[in-house]
Amino acid sequence: MAAINFVAIAGLIAMLLCYKPVCSFIRGKEAAYGGKNGSGKKESAVSYGAADAKTGFMIFIFLFAVALLIRLIAAAIYKGNETDMNCFLLWSQSVFTDGLKKFYLSDSFHDYPPGYMYILYVVGAIRALFSWAWDSTASIVLTKMPAIIADMVTGWLIYKIACKRMRETGAALVSALYLLCPMIILDSAVWGQTDSVFTVFMLLMCYLISEKKLILSYFVFAIGILIKPQSLFFTPVLICGIIDQVFLEDFNWKKFFKNLGLGVAAILMIGVLMIPFGFSEALKQYTGTLGSYEYASINAYNFWNMLGLNWSSQYDKLLGIQYKTWGTIAIILTVIVALIISYRCKKNSGKYYYIGGFVVTVVFAFAVRMHERYLFPAMVMFIAAFAVRLRKEIYILYSLICAVVFYNAAYVLFIYDVNNFDPKAPIPIAISIGLLLTVAYMVYVTAKTYFAPANEGQEIKAVSEQLEKEREEKKTDKVKQSPIKKSGILAKMTKRDFIALGVITLVYAVIAFARLGEMNAPQTPYSVVKEGTVTLDMGQDVTVAKLWDFLGYQNNPTYYIEYTSDPNGAWTTLCGEGSEWDAGSVFKWNEKDINVTARYFRISPSANNGEDSIMELVLTDADGNKLTPVNSGQYAALFDEQDLFEGRATNLNGTYFVFFFKQKTAYEMIHHLYCYENTHPPLGKVIMAVGVLIFGMCPFGWRFMGTLFGVLMLPVIYNFAKKFFNETWICIVTTLLFAFDFMHFVQTRIATIDVFVTLFIMLSYYFMYCYTKLSFYDTPLKKTFIPLGLCGIAMGLGWASKWTGIYSSAGLCVIFFVQMFKRFREYQYANKNIKGSSDGIEHKYIADNFYKLFMKTIGFCCIFFVVIPVIIYVLSYIPFSDGTDRGLITKVIEAQKTMFNYHSALKDSHPYSSRWYQWPIMYRPMWYYSGVTANDLREGISAFGNPLVWWAGIPAFIYMLYLIYKDRDKKAAFLTLGYMSQYAPWLLVTRTVFIYHYFPSVPFITVMLGYSFYNIVRYKPKMKKFVYVYVAVAIGLFALFYPVLSGYPITVDYANKFLKWFSTWVLVQTW
Repeated sequence: MAAINFVAIAGLIAMLLCYKPVCSFIRGKEAAYGGKNGSGKKESAVSYGAADAKTGFMIFIFLFAVALLIRLIAAAIYKGNETDMNCFLLWSQSVFTDGLKKFYLSDSFHDYPPGYMYILYVVGAIRALFSWAWDSTASIVLTKMPAIIADMVTGWLIYKIACKRMRETGAALVSALYLLCPMIILDSAVWGQTDSVFTVFMLLMCYLISEKKLILSYFVFAIGILIKPQSLFFTPVLICGIIDQVFLEDFNWKKFFKNLGLGVAAILMIGVLMIPFGFSEALKQYTGTLGSYEYASINAYNFWNMLGLNWSSQYDKLLGIQYKTWGTIAIILTVIVALIISYRCKKNSGKYYYIGGFVVTVVFAFAVRMHERYLFPAMVMFIAAFAVRLRKEIYILYSLICAVVFYNAAYVLFIYDVNNFDPKAPIPIAISIGLLLTVAYMVYVTAKTYFAPANEGQEIKAVSEQLEKEREEKKTDKVKQSPIKKSGILAKMTKRDFIALGVITLVYAVIAFARLGEMNAPQTPYSVVKEGTVTLDMGQDVTVAKLWDFLGYQNNPTYYIEYTSDPNGAWTTLCGEGSEWDAGSVFKWNEKDINVTARYFRISPSANNGEDSIMELVLTDADGNKLTPVNSGQYAALFDEQDLFEGRATNLNGTYFVFFFKQKTAYEMIHHLYCYENTHPPLGKVIMAVGVLIFGMCPFGWRFMGTLFGVLMLPVIYNFAKKFFNETWICIVTTLLFAFDFMHFVQTRIATIDVFVTLFIMLSYYFMYCYTKLSFYDTPLKKTFIPLGLCGIAMGLGWASKWTGIYSSAGLCVIFFVQMFKRFREYQYANKNIKGSSDGIEHKYIADNFYKLFMKTIGFCCIFFVVIPVIIYVLSYIPFSDGTDRGLITKVIEAQKTMFNYHSALKDSHPYSSRWYQWPIMYRPMWYYSGVTANDLREGISAFGNPLVWWAGIPAFIYMLYLIYKDRDKKAAFLTLGYMSQYAPWLLVTRTVFIYHYFPSVPFITVMLGYSFYNIVRYKPKMKKFVYVYVAVAIGLFALFYPVLSGYPITVDYANKFLKWFSTWVLVQTW
């Protein structure tokens, strides 16, 4: 997969970088359209001179030869897909040896129509002529040659099309963009597929239509259909051509019947060419193909695959409608849009290429029964459309389509295992998402460039002038603009800011600490192992329905339970060897059904129980009434806190889910016991222990510090927004959106360590942003070290809380070295004009001091970003006990080995796990707690995001990428780096993961959303009211979902009617 990523990303970047060089070869601004030059004379296409044309043509021949050589080498090295290539090899041998008539009558598998069989007949004849073995390297290369030749012809056609708008050198480069595209080479030379063979005829058809040679296009289209039925995708293009050139352009009946007659002749030609194979047998290749592969997707990573429906029946239903019907609707709508595009661009000759690409892309994305390579023709059509229009938007669309098709095809060819595949595998679904985003961009391009009539001459002129303007501006910038800038001024908090922040923080703190948990819990432990068997005397025979225990720090101790009415007689075993009583999880009320009538009950440790700690025992009858033994004083530690039992276990009176390990470890650290949980660094548990020391070992105590850190996040994000925007209103908006995000609320209140690492990540990026506003050329070096050092310390604290804190270091590292590169560029500029000054900074000072300041900064970073974080990490292990007498360093090293082995080998599945690509859309919330009250109300706690934060975060992130691309927006780049440093590593994680792993990304999502709103209001001030309404609705959603975020009791009807938006959202027990 790494190689696929490298080729795809490198190819995409290379294509995008080629845009300006390619467009620099546009012909005279109006030459190609018969325009006039400055002298009033018509400028010819050869006005640049024969020498220029000859040079361009020679470049084309060179690139053409290189592309051909690459294909021949690739074809010889890699056989291709074993099944596909064996089919082509055997078909070519069979069709030549047995003859055309017998080919389809054989028992062998064949699903290609006659057109390609004619081609394979020639292949078989050449193989027989040279007596090559059917599976030899020469035979394999020969079998791939039709596709390779089709590639080269397509490259020549693109060159020919581009020559009308560009000088020959530019046309050669456009052709090379196709010929050297990784996907084109993969499909024909590596895989040996036939897509380029029929596609070259479809390109020729579009070319002929654009050249007003409509009748010839009929026969070319017919040949394409003979080769592969997928040519039918281009039927709307031909229809558009017929409408334009038969009906709308000088309609007359003679022309109509001429086209009708020759169109019918083209159809008859298909039939005539099928006769040598046996017409009925040849026809079955079409009817059979159309009736086969009845699946939503056949390895096409499209909309259906995104839903995990690869190889699912097309007759299954989505929203009550069959997938097949949805696909048909998509095709019909696509044809309608194609006709609209054609109508609105009547005089645009290049529209036919674009319509072809548009139809293929949408059909591939939403129709059923698509294979992985059916998007191939779209690449050809979009590069041809670009060659005509030279629009940057179309060029980007071509580049994106190439990347998506390559990912899909390469994954299927090299990674996909037909016998062992997961329809919900993350990488194919990620590719599907990439395709749908590309489709969305295509819709934007269509609306911008094809839904309005365009004067092609003026358009090319505009493109040329824009590029020329950019070149001139770049030259001017280099000459006039100095890269040297003085330090920025960081916005300071005003009185209004302090009031707003204070109100938000106070309100949130009240909500967060309310219903956090009981402040009292059983505290006095009793060890059955150490202090002896417990024999309870109820005074008389009573029926004990349930036995409740509040367990201490030892998890899942086991006991034997016996009962009798006569202490001198025989004891009856309730829980004995092999059926021991498991006392349950730590620091919570655990129940055991007894339903026994007796006077005496005896609890003794099982043979496997080495250590235990029970804080309290409660016996209840069938009505839930407490039963107190007459000899309870003998076991005071077990019966001294009976009033703390409320009749059931809840989120308020004990631990829940699996996070009891963190509370247990905090307790063990305080009491210097062996620390059971060693799968994460200890600092988070150390911080949690502070709350326990203050409030005791109770739910409120072990949740206090996490909730406090959640509250402290608000001043951090407000201050960050203040430095970022310097406007109070957007600081309030950003902070409110973060405060009332569901994940922020839940994850900070359940006593987990994620809250600690997230706050430290926020702090590290806050301080790094402050550092980016400073320059050591005009700010004392020691002053620049303050935010830089604090950033390093925060980073170290993050490391010591959870390993995911290390992810953020990558983003911080990139940001820091970008700053150093800026200082270096300023130094280079200063050296060229040593006597000058820029923005109040003397160039000589920069030239004299750069290396000294740079090396001191690097040295400082080595200490604060390496040494100090390592020291913090090691020191965090001081309270941690691994049950040995190892020294601190040895203990730390062994703990890292244990952690790594645990996380790398973790393969367990979980019903509420989810993959990284499902987190932003909140596909599956994390269901932490479920409870049922006495009056049958339901309680639940789930972790997921506020829809108005997380879902809106997706377009906000895309908008950040747009700002980076369009404006080189540094703020957008900063947020994107921060976000991706936390999110991107999860793409590579194969172990079980959960939606709460997305929590450290949420602060960046919120600020990206705030930045988006900020820019919207900047351009349209009236939209500020909308933003306020949006925030109010987000807070309203928080109120709506508050019960399932806090465990507040609700009815099943409320949950189903208002909260269960999707079937995968399990928020309370509804059964």
